[in-house]
Amino acid sequence: MPTQKKVTPTKTTTPIPGTASKKKQGRSFLTKPLGLLGWERLEPVLLAALATREPLLLIGKHGTAKSFLLERLAQVLQLNYRFYNASLINYDDLVGIPVPNEQHTALRYISTPTAIWDAEVVFIDELNRTRPDLQNKLFSIIHERRVQGIPLEKLSYRWAAMNPPPTDDDDGDVYLGAEALDPALADRFGFLIEVPDWSDLTDADRSVILLDQFRGRHEFPVDVRELVRRTEATFRFFCENPPNLCGYFIALEAQLRGVGTRFSPRRLSTLFRTALGIQAARITLEQLGGKTTAPDLETTLFLALSHGHPCLAERSLDRAALLALHRQAWNIAGLEGNDPWKELLQITDPLERVLVASRAGFPLSEADFSSLVLEAVASQKGEEKRTAVALIIYLKLRVAKKIAATAAETLAGQLKDVLRPKNTTHQVYGKTLERCRQVSNLCSTLRKTPKDLYTRNLLNGFLPDGYKSIEPPDLQDFFTQLWDRFGLEGESL
Repeated sequence: MPTQKKVTPTKTTTPIPGTASKKKQGRSFLTKPLGLLGWERLEPVLLAALATREPLLLIGKHGTAKSFLLERLAQVLQLNYRFYNASLINYDDLVGIPVPNEQHTALRYISTPTAIWDAEVVFIDELNRTRPDLQNKLFSIIHERRVQGIPLEKLSYRWAAMNPPPTDDDDGDVYLGAEALDPALADRFGFLIEVPDWSDLTDADRSVILLDQFRGRHEFPVDVRELVRRTEATFRFFCENPPNLCGYFIALEAQLRGVGTRFSPRRLSTLFRTALGIQAARITLEQLGGKTTAPDLETTLFLALSHGHPCLAERSLDRAALLALHRQAWNIAGLEGNDPWKELLQITDPLERVLVASRAGFPLSEADFSSLVLEAVASQKGEEKRTAVALIIYLKLRVAKKIAATAAETLAGQLKDVLRPKNTTHQVYGKTLERCRQVSNLCSTLRKTPKDLYTRNLLNGFLPDGYKSIEPPDLQDFFTQLWDRFGLEGESL
């Protein structure tokens, strides 16, 4: 990767921000004192939600203490709290009993103990089990703090919770009636947090949870209201003096778009705001824990992204892939306009990066170019595709461009069975025999052109035990497309 230049934020080396080991984490102030284990890494995000008052959605399986935490926070903040189970309530439970006014020209509402009008915090559980007509009515509460166009003057916090929606890969709990949240509604939540489950905990943590029920009511070890006030003050300062993070968010949107994910202008603006809230929360928590150094912005931005991605309301995210996109955007934002890496890092396809960097005269060091080559090979799923890419890159670069010795060794190891086919005899049966016949039939149609000769070597290189991730005809098509894409039509042996 390139050396970052003129970056205002401090670079971090945390492998996946927000998932550091407990030894590296600071003291817990909001979750562990309540008997919630595994939540420590979420505390900056939870505190940021309290300080910014952005809508908050907790996503997790049943019995993971989502409702418990939010109720305790409302209590300690001394807020007028309303709880609604979205799968059971009627609209009248929210607004009261509608009756016509004396002139019979409009409706007024007779308030009930459960009505929303005086609420300072609203918690809507089972949000993704809501009837579509009621979900539309809840939309205006979450987004605008309004009911039927009437402002909810006292409402500060809008919190919700949901079980994970079903996916094609589910092999455990499936929640009947739980659906993916409407994308427009999901986009109104500033924070979307996947909460820890039993499987995410260590055995020591599990033992603590099992015994915790016998220890009575737990209290917060700090004044939570003061904690929120301090964070709010820092957040306001950041809003009045925002750091220059525009380059990061512009680059992030391009990276996400490159993998088929659209972030709306509203979502990007929300992420900027929630990132400032998380940075303010991290400062408050670290000062409370005795630290004096400012937390790094790169980690803060990833926390905002990984706990503010609206797709969390429909599926779990690949955090490693998301981290790669985040770091790509971070690196792009830190580069000078004339740095060759600026152009390369804006290309999301690793193969396209190699193509661009292999152009004659492209100003890239041998070591940096070699890292691009290895990344392009490693990006492919399956040994067969990785070998096809390695072969194409070898043919493209063996004359035109030099690569480092370590990269050349890696390519050679990937290609040993293709560039030097073995003449061996195997006894094969069943599916393996059918696969050998399939490859033989494909090779019988090939001619003696350079492309066909390399295709034959590639197809035979995975016999008899290969083809675990792709079928031979698909590998042939993939290799042909690569050959054309890399402009090897006139390649000679």
